[in-house]
Amino acid sequence: MIRPTRTSVGIAALALALTVVALLLLMPAAALAAGSLALFLLWRGWRFECDLMSAVASLAVDREVDRTILRQGATVNVRVQVTLAVPTGMEVRVRDLPPAIAAGEGALCDPGRTAAYTFRPMAPGETAFCGVVLEASDAFFSRDLVCRRFGAPHLRVFPAGATETGRGKGSSGGDAEVDRQAELSGQSVRGFRPYQTGDDPGLIDWKLSARRNAPYIRQLTALEGGTPLIVVDLPARIEDDPEGFARFSMAACSAVEGAIDSHDGCSLMVVAGGEIVRYLPLTQDLREALAVLGGLAPVEPRTPLYRAPGPAVLAARVHRSGAKGSPGERTYGERLGGVLSAFAAESPAPFTAAVRSALGRAGTTEAWIYSLLPAGDMSHLIQITYEAKVRGMRVVLKAPSGAGTIPGIDAVEAL
Repeated sequence: MIRPTRTSVGIAALALALTVVALLLLMPAAALAAGSLALFLLWRGWRFECDLMSAVASLAVDREVDRTILRQGATVNVRVQVTLAVPTGMEVRVRDLPPAIAAGEGALCDPGRTAAYTFRPMAPGETAFCGVVLEASDAFFSRDLVCRRFGAPHLRVFPAGATETGRGKGSSGGDAEVDRQAELSGQSVRGFRPYQTGDDPGLIDWKLSARRNAPYIRQLTALEGGTPLIVVDLPARIEDDPEGFARFSMAACSAVEGAIDSHDGCSLMVVAGGEIVRYLPLTQDLREALAVLGGLAPVEPRTPLYRAPGPAVLAARVHRSGAKGSPGERTYGERLGGVLSAFAAESPAPFTAAVRSALGRAGTTEAWIYSLLPAGDMSHLIQITYEAKVRGMRVVLKAPSGAGTIPGIDAVEAL
């Protein structure tokens, strides 16, 4: 709402006094003067509103944050610059509005200058900035106008206990089978993960640990190098453990961010049952990768595989059954192989074909499978694992502690 300044209050008081004099003394000149002052104030108010709308039309906000994925209560550093055309005779200052869940106040800055401030998000979920407030004034009026359309960038806040609650992630390494590699010359960083008991303190990345407010260690590539393929298995429902799904989502996003921060990049595959929901090959664009993960939510599988092990597993079974044994067993293996080959020719496996195509485009030597391993059909993960093993890839399963494993996995790490 528009507010008068002391000058406007004085003019209004003078007009009121002249009106009283005109009524008491029947002085037309006083009435004319009072009316002129009232019209002048009305014109100044209209002019102030027009100038303010003109300034709003030219308003542009450039806001940068040090990270868009963070934990509840972590510090966010913000830099904001506002540009607008300030009308003659008007003073304008702009205050940035942090998200509604933030603890802290936004910075007050002059147009064209950069201001910095910090805040802490106090609730989990997806959120955005609340916009900016224009504090405009001239000699006669002032007004604070809120502009809500400047909400970017959007933030994703995970619960504060997402990396501390439960076993495995940062608290105990007893149930996690982790393949540790010694740091050799010529090795590069393929990603990051939270520190676990027994890890080499020399592998702690202090810069990332300071940003995440928790110790993270560098995961080194093998001597042959290569970027990882990150497979995210979406569960069908999360009613029983929403916090577990929050930890799962945060771990997947952190893995993508860590792989891209290591300057190697990664490939990303999101699956739901026997369907590849999204696929992003060989990317180093963090925004593009996080956009793929931005809508992570439980998905009811539309193409169940009905526990079909896939061509790679069937071929391995035939090979094992016919490789040794009595002549009768070898004959049985050969006939079984013929039956399976004919069955495969008549019944193509579209999911397996899609996985093979994705693995071929990824061109990687290692696959990380993120899954909650819920009870039910795990055949899609088995097919992905065996197709990766056929290509000589190392497969690491990242699942909740105690959730179990799947056949063919090289190592298991707890979320």
